[in-house]
Amino acid sequence: MMTDTNLELAQLLCTRLCHDLAGPVGAVAAGVELIGGDPSQADAETLGLIGNSSGAASLKLKFMRAALGVPGAAGDPKTLLDGYLDAVAGPGGKPAVTWPAADSLAAGAAALGTGWVQTVLNLCLLGLEAVPACRTLAFKINTGSALDLVVEAGSDRAATLREDLLGAVAGNGAAPLSAKNVHGNVTGRLVRAAGGMVALVSMSGGVRVTATFPKGGQAPPMVTL
Repeated sequence: MMTDTNLELAQLLCTRLCHDLAGPVGAVAAGVELIGGDPSQADAETLGLIGNSSGAASLKLKFMRAALGVPGAAGDPKTLLDGYLDAVAGPGGKPAVTWPAADSLAAGAAALGTGWVQTVLNLCLLGLEAVPACRTLAFKINTGSALDLVVEAGSDRAATLREDLLGAVAGNGAAPLSAKNVHGNVTGRLVRAAGGMVALVSMSGGVRVTATFPKGGQAPPMVTL
């Protein structure tokens, strides 16, 4: 039986999104169950659980809508990423993020047009997924003969690039798609659809993600997967 690749991609993305939201939504449901039918029974701990979990779900949804929804969504990538990192932070806290100067960000936004926010968020998310124990995330913009958007994800632990993630980003069929690597495939598709190339390489203490767009062309079109 032939496989409908677009259908498979949609199914895997839905699986991924449901997995990300299951934790905070489930925690909200558990808090409501603890209260039962009597709100007066709610103590500070239960209310805190509900508030924190609903907040985390909202931050994740805002980020994923901008990263995976229809391109051109309004929003500041710095704010969206910061909220997402708050929502997924573990006991060790969230990674420290550094950004280039405002003029560099403005130049990147002008070059990529409606695809700017979506591209930045997906590259950052790819860096986070390539380095599960990520402690630092640096977004850089290099200009020259081409526009390079670079994300360097660093860790205190040794980071090894997963072969399935590399294959998913390349989109060459070398690795089967799964809910764990489907985002890498989406990022590769988005960058290539905008006329660019994306590469992942190991670096000392982490991974570097680079999206390269040749200069002189028109701003990439809006792309819906």
